[in-house]
Formats: sequence, structure tokens, C-alpha cells
Amino acid sequence: MDRTIDLGAIAVFVRVAETASFRGAADGLGIPRSTVSRRVADLERQLGTRLLKRTTRKVSLTDAGAAYLRSCQPALGALDEAARTISSTSVEARGRLRVTAAVTFGERFFGPIIDEYMRANPHVELDVLLTDRYVDIVQEGVDLAFRGGAVGDESLVARELGRGQARCYASPAYLERRKKPRRPADLEGHDCILYGPLAPGGRWSFRVNDRTVHTSVRGRLVVNSLPLSLDAAVRGGGIVRLPAPFAEEQVKSGALVELLAPYAQPARPFFVVYPGGVHTPPRVRAFIEVAMKHLDL
Repeated sequence: MDRTIDLGAIAVFVRVAETASFRGAADGLGIPRSTVSRRVADLERQLGTRLLKRTTRKVSLTDAGAAYLRSCQPALGALDEAARTISSTSVEARGRLRVTAAVTFGERFFGPIIDEYMRANPHVELDVLLTDRYVDIVQEGVDLAFRGGAVGDESLVARELGRGQARCYASPAYLERRKKPRRPADLEGHDCILYGPLAPGGRWSFRVNDRTVHTSVRGRLVVNSLPLSLDAAVRGGGIVRLPAPFAEEQVKSGALVELLAPYAQPARPFFVVYPGGVHTPPRVRAFIEVAMKHLDL
């Protein structure tokens, strides 16, 4: 048996045992379910025994697993307490924090987050990079990234902040001139405002009869700015498709009307992502806490 046991794998095993679920452990630890399964399997291989009984419906402990859990829980508790004791002398956030997000997202949401964070953490220098290109946060030395959809990289920790949907909107003035679409196919012939990232190949995606349908859309206005596309829709320029939080105020005021709601695609998760490791710096934890308080996606 390989005597070098990964403490991280033990912590993953304990979380699975406590939640009786690989999914529950993955959600609690902020890592993919596949990573949880792999690390438990590696631990079992290193120990040379099976710790968990897996079925399609539940996860339970073997006798060896139950005995191992009884030994591991106090040891992990002692390690956590030791870490808290060591870090208690340096809990104040200090240093430089680099954060990245898509341009429109940062411009829409970061203002109050940055204001509160800077006031509460006077010894941190904040470097915010807003870009629509993919940022390799490890290679580029970035501490935090805000991203939608699947994360993919198992070396990163991902904490879900919420879920969002892309929905269709138009102004009452536009709908007075043009017949209101009742289904995605009715978009043919309408003036659509095309925001590039949400209209790949000139198509919008919808959910019809439990399957994804791609509908070709056309319009004279193509933009790479959500605020500009939103403004154009409010002014009666056509039908726009954009994330629901960006149109919330306009819908409440009556400036925009939502269209094709029954056909909206399922909500996609949105994450704050950061490199995995034994210790997350206080400046990183503090920004995540402020962001989670302000973001309502």
C-alpha cells in the first residue's frame, strides 16, 4: 500500500460520508462531482480497501469506511483548529487582489461591490480586469474570475452565485407596429437586435418540447454591448435577447415587455472561480463574501 495519503482526499471522503452523497459533497466543497469520485477512488486504492458502497440511489459506508471515518473526523477537526490558530494573527486582508469578469457584467454589478470592499479592506490594492476574452487565471496571476456556464478546469474551485436566463424583450412601441411573436418561429421577419455572444451564427436558442431549438434571426443592428442593445430595444428598435437581470428595471417600468417566456432556455449557473489550494487568502475570501451579498442573479 502507498503510505503517502492525500489529506485533501481524506477531507473529500469525510464530506461524502457526512452527506451520503457525491453530489452533496461536490456542492459543499465547490468542486466538480467527477473530482469527488476520482479522489475517493484514489484514496480507496491507496488504502487497499473499499470505503463506500455505491448504488444508483445512495452512498453508504462499508465497515472499513465507518471505522476510517471515526478516526479521520477528529484528526481533521484538529487540523482545522490548528489552521485557525495560525491564521488568527493574519486575518486582515492585505496585498494585491486581481479580479476579472466580462465587461458588461463588471460594469453592471461591480460598482457597489468594489465600493464596499475597498472601504472594508483599506490594506488591499484592487486590480480589476474587465475583458470578454477567456482569462487563464493561473497563468495570468488572477485571484478571482466571474464566469457563466461550466467551469471545466478541475484545478479551480467554483462557488455558484446564482443562475440566469437569456430572455427576449421588445418595447410596447415596437409591438404596436409589429405583431407580437407567440413562438420562436414567429421571429421570422421581425427586426431583431443581435448581441453577438448571445446570437452565435445569427441564431437564438429556445426550449421547445423539452429539446433545444435554434432559430435564425435577422436584424439591421448588430452590437457587442449589452447596454447598447438594451437601449436600442427600449427605443423601439426591435426585439432583443439578453440576460434577465439586465432588463429587470425596464420590465418593471413598462419600458420593455418580455416575449416567448415559455420557450426560455433553462437557467445557466454563474460562478466565482479561484485557484484551489490549502489556504484561501483573506483578501480573496472577503471579496467573495461581498460579491455574494450584492449579487442576486
